[in-house]
Amino acid sequence: MPDIIFVCTGNICRSPMAEGILRQRWLDAGDSDRTVASMGVQGLDDSPATDLAQQVCVENGIDISDHRSRPMSGEELQTADLVLCMEPGHVSFLNTFYPWYSDRIALLGAWPGKPKRKHIVQDPMGGSLALYQKVFGIIEAHIDRILPQL
Repeated sequence: MPDIIFVCTGNICRSPMAEGILRQRWLDAGDSDRTVASMGVQGLDDSPATDLAQQVCVENGIDISDHRSRPMSGEELQTADLVLCMEPGHVSFLNTFYPWYSDRIALLGAWPGKPKRKHIVQDPMGGSLALYQKVFGIIEAHIDRILPQL
């Protein structure tokens, strides 16, 4: 079963939402054997997901209240089948510091194809509830798009 890791900047908005969405999709399908996690490139450790990220997830039947942010872990990247990033900068960071895993690293918005500017998932940090809802919808659409390939 594939191990999936979502990556964003602080691991308190986008990647926890993505992790929650994918975990819920797999649970809804009766598949509890797969592993999904999230991490951030900024090194935040043990912070909860933002209140608005949690609220948007609850509005969509997903509970991420137990989430705590985590910095990148090369050890976990080693066991991941796929590492999906929110922005090209995250991909660049991982390819710079963990080049031996580059074949597993991609943009969520582009995978499995080639990245384009429109594939960036905007960071809602500091934004309104409406922005969080928009970003949640974008992440959800990408996950639903790639779910059959996972």
